[in-house]
Order: sequence, then C-alpha cells, then structure tokens
Amino acid sequence: MTEFATIGTAAVTNRPAAVVPKAVKRVARQLESSFAAELLRAARPPAREGMFSGGTGARSFDSFMDDALGDALMSRGGLGLARQIEQSIIGTQRNRALGQAPAGQVGP
Repeated sequence: MTEFATIGTAAVTNRPAAVVPKAVKRVARQLESSFAAELLRAARPPAREGMFSGGTGARSFDSFMDDALGDALMSRGGLGLARQIEQSIIGTQRNRALGQAPAGQVGP
C-alpha cells in the first residue's frame, strides 16, 4: 500500500493524458492481481475431503497458490480493471494538485 504514497503528484500532473507513469501502471496491475487472488480465495470450496484433501499442510499453501494464479491471470490480460484503476489514480492525483475535492466528495 505504500506504493500509492510514492507516486507523488508531480509524476502525474504535468503529463499528457495518454502518458501513464510506470509507477501508476505497476500499482494498478498489483491491485488488480490482488483482487483476482481474493476472488479465487472466495471461490474455493471451504474444505476438501477424502483421499486427495492434502491435509493441514496443503491448506497453508492455498494463499500462495491464489497469489500465483492472480499473477498468472494478470500476465494473460487480467480482468480489465487496471486501466480504470490507472485513470482513477491519475485523476485523484491531478485533483489534489489542483486543490479540488476527489470525485464523489464534497469539500476538503
């Protein structure tokens, strides 16, 4: 989460709309990857049973598998959220630099 703080307003305020800083792209992709991993965690059955359950040790590695699958999903094009996340970050940073309230917020 510290990635957002390191982007800074100067990185996005004086650039054309078509140019997206690498830091913003990286953060957007990481956020989409984490979201995909959370979707996979929520979709997993609560407990496996039977011969192929894997036991307690296998369950402790489920989160690693979810993260790896989330990253793999991103390498294949992702869910399509990264671009919207980039635009949101850029808009928020631009509004802050101009002293405007973020979209949906009234006043400071």
